Amino acid sequence: MTIFIVCHKDLPSYPAPEGSKIIWLNSKPPLDNRGMDVIPGYDFFSEPEELHAKLSGSLGTIVVAKVASEEPAKHRNITIWQYRKFLTRLKIGTPNPDYPGMNTATSEETEITRPEDPDFFLENFFLPRPLNLYNISQHYARFHNIVDLLRYTACSIETNALTQAESLHFFNSGTFIPGGIELGTYPTDWWLDAFVRLVAPSFEFAKRYQPFQAEDPVQKRAISFCQERLGSYLLIKRLAELYGNNLPGSLFGDIATVSNDGVYRSGV
Repeated sequence: MTIFIVCHKDLPSYPAPEGSKIIWLNSKPPLDNRGMDVIPGYDFFSEPEELHAKLSGSLGTIVVAKVASEEPAKHRNITIWQYRKFLTRLKIGTPNPDYPGMNTATSEETEITRPEDPDFFLENFFLPRPLNLYNISQHYARFHNIVDLLRYTACSIETNALTQAESLHFFNSGTFIPGGIELGTYPTDWWLDAFVRLVAPSFEFAKRYQPFQAEDPVQKRAISFCQERLGSYLLIKRLAELYGNNLPGSLFGDIATVSNDGVYRSGV
């Protein structure tokens, strides 16, 4: 298995499992790569800064797909983490009262209880715990701008990422897996096929529109938020095909988010 960790200004804030690959989204290399395998993500694009501004961290996942698809021998599974977020079955940090399934931890706590290497898990999937929502579009509207999700859904239909019938199920889904297919462990072949479906509507949105609040430091990441929800929809659909309504609890863990002061801040 290959563990990819998407970073844009700092290397991981936790001890990464041995052999992890860093997807580095910055024109300046890290001051000290700490002996890690750092892949310059900007090298894959002609105008990386502009794309990064539009796609935010999802640009890193596109790099992951490019690297994974070109590996001479594909690994059975693929893991994607972020520079301050990883998945764990262990009790690390303090539960976040505002974000079910997420614990906030300090770097010191992750040194004491280190992240497990998902390569030793038996399951092909290792995912954040699903959130049961009344309606994913209403939930989106509570925290973001619904016009962005409407536009993204239309782009998804036009690029054949969703059929019109699927779009209704997507828009009214009551279950959401945080991170979609960009934070967790997945079968490599399935993940590559699924992620390709996300790229076309994201690029189409970026070509046509600005986020509704393009100047807001959080809401400017609208494409990434929408892509997360479409990824979640495709993931839930796949899990239903494999397991029906009997999802093994071993498929799921908690998100650990590292913060120096133990306080979670969105969008940092």
